[in-house]
Amino acid sequence: MSVVHGLVWEDGPIKLANVVTLSRGLLIAPILLLLGYGYAGPALVLYLIASMTDLVDGWLARRTKRASEYGARLDAVVDNIFSVAILFFLLSSYPGLASRHGVALAVLFGGPVIYLLVSWLLTRRLLMFHFWSAKAGALLLFALWPLLYLTGWEALIPLAATVVGLSRLEQVIFILRGGVDQDAPHMFASVERSHE
Repeated sequence: MSVVHGLVWEDGPIKLANVVTLSRGLLIAPILLLLGYGYAGPALVLYLIASMTDLVDGWLARRTKRASEYGARLDAVVDNIFSVAILFFLLSSYPGLASRHGVALAVLFGGPVIYLLVSWLLTRRLLMFHFWSAKAGALLLFALWPLLYLTGWEALIPLAATVVGLSRLEQVIFILRGGVDQDAPHMFASVERSHE
């Protein structure tokens, strides 16, 4: 345990993995600021650093044996906030993108919000499953801006929207089947029913 500026680290309320998670959210403002001043390259570099924190925070939590339900929830909340920020990054970088890909962007960024609402209405919980389709959708979403920047291929947007939309549909079907195991790999995983 170490104390820095009166804050207790690792054994106390502040865990390094959670600080890494929070840094992803805090990097949104500087990225938007750089984009606002026309510095797309540096903004993209900062974005890539922020995106890498999504890999590092979970690894740190597991490596230090400090994984917690709070940390997992914090990661999910920051991921959702960062996902919404990606929409603003894209719209700032590519004027007219909304008019060219409005439906795909609505599915890509609105679908997860609608899914969270549906999961709450069905279970009174916000369920974020770790399905392979969800991981593929998240990877496409986080890679979308860098790939567009490098390739200029806007067909990636409807592709990512299709994967994300189908992933959310898969999760709703799993919930309707009675599934609540957030670590299930896909909707065909066995559903454990409670015996009351």
